[in-house]
Amino acid sequence: MTDSTPAAAADQEVRITRVFDAPRERVFRAWTDPDEVTAWYGPEAFDTPRERIHIDLRVGGRYELTMVQPGGAEFAIGYEILELVEPELIVLRSDPMPEVGMHQPTVTRVELHDLGGRTRMTLTDGPYVESVHAEAGWNAAFDKLAALVGG
Repeated sequence: MTDSTPAAAADQEVRITRVFDAPRERVFRAWTDPDEVTAWYGPEAFDTPRERIHIDLRVGGRYELTMVQPGGAEFAIGYEILELVEPELIVLRSDPMPEVGMHQPTVTRVELHDLGGRTRMTLTDGPYVESVHAEAGWNAAFDKLAALVGG
């Protein structure tokens, strides 16, 4: 299930809601354990090597990883952890990435809601000048996340 909210062209936010057939703690672990993140983070055909994932899981800590595209192109992504409430909330502020046209940070908010053994995850991410690539990338990654945890 995907829910996208349109916004003004200069201030777009991606909003995606998914339900996973896994407890909230399991989905939280998939977001926060590097051994789990390596299995799902990034669009289809991208790899996120375990040795390129570093997570200092605390408010003020860093969430850093590098996605590798077929052919070897690398995309390093870094976030500061702004909020963390285990197992229900992760809020990350990205580092600017001018090399891909992102001159301002974005804020990624991941809310995990307990549905009695299942989990409703709502992600908001932005603002973006154009959100279409971010939304497609997140959806592809969440397909891999669903395969990992169930759903």
